[in-house]
Amino acid sequence: MPLTAAIEVPAGQTDPRHLEVKLRIANPAGGKIAVHNPDMGVAAPAMNWSFSQEMYQTSMLISFGYLSISVTDEAGNELPQQAIQTWATPVLQPKLELGPGDSFEVAIPIGDLYQLAPAHAYWVTLTYGDQDLKVSAGTRLVAP
Repeated sequence: MPLTAAIEVPAGQTDPRHLEVKLRIANPAGGKIAVHNPDMGVAAPAMNWSFSQEMYQTSMLISFGYLSISVTDEAGNELPQQAIQTWATPVLQPKLELGPGDSFEVAIPIGDLYQLAPAHAYWVTLTYGDQDLKVSAGTRLVAP
């Protein structure tokens, strides 16, 4: 796989309902790699979008198959994902050209999509990309 992915859990988060992770995608290869651009635009004012811009981007990425998320509890049970409808069609941006050593991150509001219990551990798996190139990462996290 020409790309690497890692999930980062920013420190200082105190509410599992607003827990956010960052998916960092990097190019460790020696040449340029084109990857799907996560910029899915912004919610139209007529949508009356009540969530964050990160939630809009995440919802659009999921809706169009560019991002999949799996969250399982310590017993191995997969948690159901809350469906958040965007009712929008994105204008796809040109692919990102990642040079050697370049990276980008995608903020993913896990707490808006899953009902996480405080102080419980979960395994989070994220897969990002399009039909040409996908990359996956997993991590164990403990909800605040």
